[in-house]
Amino acid sequence: MTSVTRVSVIIPVRDDPAVVRTVRAVRAACEGFAGDIQVIVIDHASADGFAATLAQLPEGTLVHRSDAPTVYAARNEAIDRASGEALFFTDADCEPCPGWIAEGLRHIDRGASVVQGFSGSVGATRGDALIQWRYEAHLRPLAPGDSTECDTRNLAVRREVFDRVRFNGAWRRASDTEFGLMAEGAGAAVEYCPAMRVQHSHNPDLRIFVAKQICHGWGAQRIMREHPDVRWHGGHLRIVAAVSRVVGYWPLNVWGAPAIGRAALAGASALERWGGVLPFRLQAALLTALDKAGALAGHLMYELGGEEPRPSVLAGRTSLD
Repeated sequence: MTSVTRVSVIIPVRDDPAVVRTVRAVRAACEGFAGDIQVIVIDHASADGFAATLAQLPEGTLVHRSDAPTVYAARNEAIDRASGEALFFTDADCEPCPGWIAEGLRHIDRGASVVQGFSGSVGATRGDALIQWRYEAHLRPLAPGDSTECDTRNLAVRREVFDRVRFNGAWRRASDTEFGLMAEGAGAAVEYCPAMRVQHSHNPDLRIFVAKQICHGWGAQRIMREHPDVRWHGGHLRIVAAVSRVVGYWPLNVWGAPAIGRAALAGASALERWGGVLPFRLQAALLTALDKAGALAGHLMYELGGEEPRPSVLAGRTSLD
């Protein structure tokens, strides 16, 4: 029996009609939890016509319109409106699985302050499978209760944690990772719960995936520079950061960072087009290399200064951000 009697679920959305399905899935994921559930949908800069979709949300859903500069700043606004003793976060392209809330609360009841769940894949295309393979890479060695980096695709947090730490609303990427690391540094127990599951709808475009990894690399380097004492769980991030600090001082880095990024994006396009003839494990290995090259490019781009990169600009896709 959980000690938590009220849960708030926070879901940001921008022009994505799948949010209706997500909220319905949240309502169906209450198995094992007898308390009250408050669902907050953050309409973050959607077009005016999206109001018709929001009108289809299940009765009782609280819709908050936000003009905040980033989705993390919008999440902070929703936190101020949340009444739950525990706050759950997911995205409009996710579907929480039965028992989602109960599993997260099980870890909170035994002492966790932040609980990171597992995200599966809705899609069944080759691109979906490859991206899911990369997503799971850092989770495969973990046991339930281990600490890890966090993402708001599937996250549960004790309310009182937000009295000490909030999301960094100044940036578009990696602020959920930053939140988890800063919360842990402030004494919060961060635990991985593989049974707390959502199903995520990936964008199977591998070029978009690599563009996002470039942006995540930039964000990770920012966190490392702003918080040099933070303890990362992913050892490869420390290696990439060390390499980028050395290479960042080279004059060649002025053209080298964009060149690495362009090469990673071109490789993603080639893998998307011709990779299907290769064994899946080889495709996965190639995407891993492109992922790491993209992250390195992002780290180096941070060294060069300038604005935070956008996936839509990098990938040449519109309406992505």
